[in-house]
Amino acid sequence: MLRRRLLSLLLALLIPLSASASGTWYTLSGKDSPEALSEGGSSFSGEITMTFLGDCTLGGEEKNRRSPLGFFRTVEEKGFSYPLEGLSALTLADDLTVANLEVVLSDRKLSRADKQFNFIGPTAYTEILTSAGAECVTLANNHTHDYGDKGYADTKAALEAAGVCWFGTDAPAVWRSDEGVLIGFLGVSYSLTGTRYKQFARQAERLKDLGCAAVITVMHAGTEYSATPPDNYQKQIVSRAIQCGTHLIIGHHPHVVQGYDVVEGVPVVYSLGNCSFGGAIYPKVTDALVTRAVLTFEEGVLREIALHFYPISITSTPGANDFAPCLLKGEDALRVLERMRQTTGQDPGEWDEAEGAVARVKTGE
Repeated sequence: MLRRRLLSLLLALLIPLSASASGTWYTLSGKDSPEALSEGGSSFSGEITMTFLGDCTLGGEEKNRRSPLGFFRTVEEKGFSYPLEGLSALTLADDLTVANLEVVLSDRKLSRADKQFNFIGPTAYTEILTSAGAECVTLANNHTHDYGDKGYADTKAALEAAGVCWFGTDAPAVWRSDEGVLIGFLGVSYSLTGTRYKQFARQAERLKDLGCAAVITVMHAGTEYSATPPDNYQKQIVSRAIQCGTHLIIGHHPHVVQGYDVVEGVPVVYSLGNCSFGGAIYPKVTDALVTRAVLTFEEGVLREIALHFYPISITSTPGANDFAPCLLKGEDALRVLERMRQTTGQDPGEWDEAEGAVARVKTGE
């Protein structure tokens, strides 16, 4: 058994973790970088489209495993494609999709961490991600260690076995397009102080040395259910991530939508809120956000980032959580956009119902 695990770990360090129709993902969990990431720069001119999903708790608390209204029974009855099917028009039509996986995936009996909420799901739930075209997840959050280091290791192993890339505070990730463009991803949880900042800075420098044309920081931080960002931790992360060369910052953790801003020329979305959230059968808030970023390159150089905001509900059943987020329209969508305005003072852009409930704002050169 030990020999098999060591072999699996070695293979994970040597081969791509995920290959989508439009590129290949790598988790840089070892000291050596894959040879494919050292093949030189790219002269690509064009657009790369990526979609960001908020808190995806694919599972829930142990006490709700047999609840007829819980996530486990719902997926058992409706299938793995059900939770994210309502967003597939976005996630299956982009170049890459990144979600916040806020749960432990394990089939073992593990000891829970001493905390209020502990979220877990079976390893088979990776199919929820793959069926929706979510090729990569961030594990930099406050629930991936709900069952200790063993649970965290099981989660990473399950993702790797399913071909889903991951990044977290312990490892960055890189996506390589078919044209050779490299985009790096960094994960932050709570703050960037002391050794956390030093590790983050080293990871950012590694991405720069590889020749990443764009670096994206995904932060899990902020005050839960707060209507007024940014708090001091969010400010700190944004400032230090920008110092390290980040081109775009996407946030979650507060469980509610928070708006966007442009800080020193870098677009920042403070909180997407939840997505498919198995952590609560009756959630406090159902409004949320999906953000699409369209990166425009000219001869391999990043020239512009256009943000498209898609208001969503984390449930398609009013009054309950059916764990199936759906796109909002009309007054419901406008309510989410107004929430964005109220939290940062920035107008999220022009509303165009005819084009899939998208608001647009462009930043960059």
